[in-house]
Amino acid sequence: MSQLEDLMRPHMAKIASYHGVDPSVELARKAGIKPEEVIRLNANENPYGAFDKITDALTNLDLHLYPDIQQRKLRAALSEYTNQPVERIVAGAGGDEIIDLLMRLFVERGQKVIDCKPTFGMYAFSANMADAEIVSVPRNSSWDIDIPAMLEVIDESARIVFLASPNNPTGNLLTESDACALLDTGLVVCVDETYYEFSGSTLCHLLEEYENLVILRSFSKWAGIAGLRVGYAIASANLIQHLLDIKQPYNINIAGEAAVLAALEHKEELLERASSLVEQRKRLEDAIGEMEGISYYPSEGNFLLCRFDRRTAEEAYAGLAEHGIFVRKFSQSVLDASLRMSAGTPEQTDRLIDALRIVV
Repeated sequence: MSQLEDLMRPHMAKIASYHGVDPSVELARKAGIKPEEVIRLNANENPYGAFDKITDALTNLDLHLYPDIQQRKLRAALSEYTNQPVERIVAGAGGDEIIDLLMRLFVERGQKVIDCKPTFGMYAFSANMADAEIVSVPRNSSWDIDIPAMLEVIDESARIVFLASPNNPTGNLLTESDACALLDTGLVVCVDETYYEFSGSTLCHLLEEYENLVILRSFSKWAGIAGLRVGYAIASANLIQHLLDIKQPYNINIAGEAAVLAALEHKEELLERASSLVEQRKRLEDAIGEMEGISYYPSEGNFLLCRFDRRTAEEAYAGLAEHGIFVRKFSQSVLDASLRMSAGTPEQTDRLIDALRIVV
């Protein structure tokens, strides 16, 4: 290591970066196609693009002014949308910032952070940033969590459990009984409901009973503003106050706040788009059900995890890329024959189905 790295915190100097999705220009370059030919079904983004009323709300903003540290207008609007008290809500720069804040608040070096693989990679990434011990308990064959195995790894050094519902990339929901079994241990349990607007399923009602429950949500998927990075947490007033105390003062910028306020003002139209994406996911399910060489796992999100019987995930990925269609592949061995496909527009679904018939 260089002299500079000798001054760094050791675990930070060697940390592996988080791998997201490439921009369309880069995807096109690698595939040898034009950027306008790219169909992005690899990031669970909203393929309908930004809602025009949201775009309109981003004009004539007071960009010379700092945002409200206390997020008053934003939290009030979120309170009305979620039917939760304002004091139970805090917004973050995407759900990722909330995850990071929870690590900062609860986890010290060497303490345990628990998740259930395969799942969203930011839980492990943030645990590594905190120099924590990440314990990833494998899910069973139907992707449900293994409660006995999880209880076995919980000890006095364990601090927080992260569980996505629907789980990314498998699409299945966390059951209330499994959530309660973990909440009863006293650990902080963060239930990531990023895809709530697609599933319609929530464990928010458990907040009345459990002070150690955190519900995490986002505007990236259903509201189509992933580029503005706004998420939020719903939790006990006590926990939320601590998150407010430690967050970056101006973490939600003026544009992000304006976009969320506009999204909530026009939520009916945006939720119709979300419903359309669920319908496209179901169309994909029906088509795959009639194909040989490919199957899918039941999903409650705006995506579908598909398994290939006669192709590796890499081969199937390359075959779809030749048609300009980009989906998500994973490095975990348990997913070495699987790809995650985001729901697209009807036209994108048509092209995906046609390409799959050739690739499988």
